[in-house]
Amino acid sequence: MHKIAILNNRWIFFAAAMPGILLTLMDEFGIHQAIPVITDNFNATIPESQWIALGYLLSTGALLMPAGRFADRIGYKRLYFYGLLVFVVGALLSGFAPSLLTLILFKVLQGVAAAMIQATTIPIIISKFTNDRGKVLGAFGFLMALSAIFGPVIGGGMVTLLSWRAFMFLSVPLGLISIVLAWFILNIFDRDSTSVDKIKDKFDWVGVMLSTGSLLLLLLTLSKANDFGWGSHFTIVGFIITGVLLVSFIIWESKFEFPLLPLHLFLNGTFLTGQIGMFLVVLGNSCIFFLLPFYIQDLKGYEAFISGLVIAGLPLGFLVTGPTIGVLSDRYPNGWKIFLPFGLTFSAISMLLLSILSTDSSIWLAFTYCFMMGFGIGFIFMPAQNAIYGIIDQKDQGVVTGFINMVRNSSTLTSIAVGTAIVTGIMASQGYPASLDAVREGTIAGIHNSFLSGMTTTFLIGFFVIALGVLITVVSYFLGRRSKPINRQIV
Repeated sequence: MHKIAILNNRWIFFAAAMPGILLTLMDEFGIHQAIPVITDNFNATIPESQWIALGYLLSTGALLMPAGRFADRIGYKRLYFYGLLVFVVGALLSGFAPSLLTLILFKVLQGVAAAMIQATTIPIIISKFTNDRGKVLGAFGFLMALSAIFGPVIGGGMVTLLSWRAFMFLSVPLGLISIVLAWFILNIFDRDSTSVDKIKDKFDWVGVMLSTGSLLLLLLTLSKANDFGWGSHFTIVGFIITGVLLVSFIIWESKFEFPLLPLHLFLNGTFLTGQIGMFLVVLGNSCIFFLLPFYIQDLKGYEAFISGLVIAGLPLGFLVTGPTIGVLSDRYPNGWKIFLPFGLTFSAISMLLLSILSTDSSIWLAFTYCFMMGFGIGFIFMPAQNAIYGIIDQKDQGVVTGFINMVRNSSTLTSIAVGTAIVTGIMASQGYPASLDAVREGTIAGIHNSFLSGMTTTFLIGFFVIALGVLITVVSYFLGRRSKPINRQIV
């Protein structure tokens, strides 16, 4: 009886479901600290080794929605467990990778597994918290922030003290612990209540091919645009074909009886505003994770470990606000309409401050501004997601979770690609090689100042992107009040 009571405790259930996604996020955030060392190890260039992270993001982002919809059919816990198995195998292979190409391929495999895990974790945990979803989402965000802290810190520490291979191997024992917890506590082969009837529906294979193809081509075009040129035939054709596939996807989804992504969600003000707010803040700030390590390591002369500590200020700031705002979003269901513009404003201000960093600035300033960014994000993600899960059907939780994470991953990759293009473009306009490798080498006089000019300009543009989110959410708030002055329900 005592054992049954333990297994039925919803917080025990939550604890057993979390390690998998924390593992994927720690790997995602930590790998950037290892890329410079891996570049030297394989005698590669930064654009080549950047594919270690890009390959992971490409495979994860492209497969999140299909993985979520597939989980809606066969069960969230089952697909989560399979994802853990594949992720551990990918980590083991990555640690033994004999070349940069094989390492990239193994990280792609881990990206596939990450899609399976990230699309299923939230549906698993909120199934036990139907009446206080914000509370568990706050706890979820708290642990996500910890993984974002430990990722860069552990990644930087292990790379500095041991080797990049040690960081790859770290996912193996952690993944095995996650597998054991899932096996004994989650009852992985029990079908989720929301998936009982979905298995009878026709699976939208055409939607999967169109969505995966369009997203994969978009992300691939963005990631290679800096190499081929934004005005090149490769880039232009890539964007055109992406647009054709996206339009085809929308037309197909509007006609298919059991669509991959229910398009009617985009007519819902809660869903649309929440998604726009989360998208714009990630699009505006993700370049921080890629560009700040160059600033701290190459311009300021610190080790990768210190770089990880500075960037950890962002998730640390989120820890201060995220869990509390998650609980408040339960108490005040319409509170997201206030929380989002406030959080976006705070995040925009932090990007503005980051844009005035100089070579003489203390790294404590960079840490403080990252902390401010995380503080603002805590007002965005938890209430937005709580509001969204409150208006969708339970049978769509997997695909919506996949869509939310797909938007996050895609905007992250877009931010990195566009940020790199801005930095290298400014360097080229000032007569320096349009290459971050030249920044790493630092042999050309004045090149560090040129990089700094590009980085701060990128951060300034990030400020305007997030400020656009402020404008949209404020307008949405006042339009909502004007159209529904009495009815206080979420719409």
